Amino acid sequence: MPAVGDFLRRFRFHGVPGGPAPAGVPVDRSKAFEAELEPVFSFLEDAQRRAESLVEEANAESARRRAEGSEHVRQVLDRARSDAEVARAGSMDSRLARAEDQKRALLERAREEAERIDHVAAERMPAAVEELVRRVLVMGGHR
Repeated sequence: MPAVGDFLRRFRFHGVPGGPAPAGVPVDRSKAFEAELEPVFSFLEDAQRRAESLVEEANAESARRRAEGSEHVRQVLDRARSDAEVARAGSMDSRLARAEDQKRALLERAREEAERIDHVAAERMPAAVEELVRRVLVMGGHR
């Protein structure tokens, strides 16, 4: 339904007041507006399609990058876990080797101490036996 103003414009004068003028055709401005704005709306539709296409491409790129990022994170974690296992094994081997070295050093010191004690005992034994025999003889003589 046309607006009241559009309806009334159909009856306006088509010429200067005065003598008769040729008959006029009422102006349909809505068709003129549509024709005038059609290229603009067409351009906007194209822009809307391009925008939707860009959004779809951006969403696809975002999904691809998220997938790549997730894969990269998984690879880094796998490598870190593997490196941690290797480091733990290396650390354990190092600790075991150090403990073995310490054990050997302790055993060597114990052998050296045992040899020193044997040497001291061997040096002192004749004197100690002689002292013991003398005391036994002295005690046996007093009885």
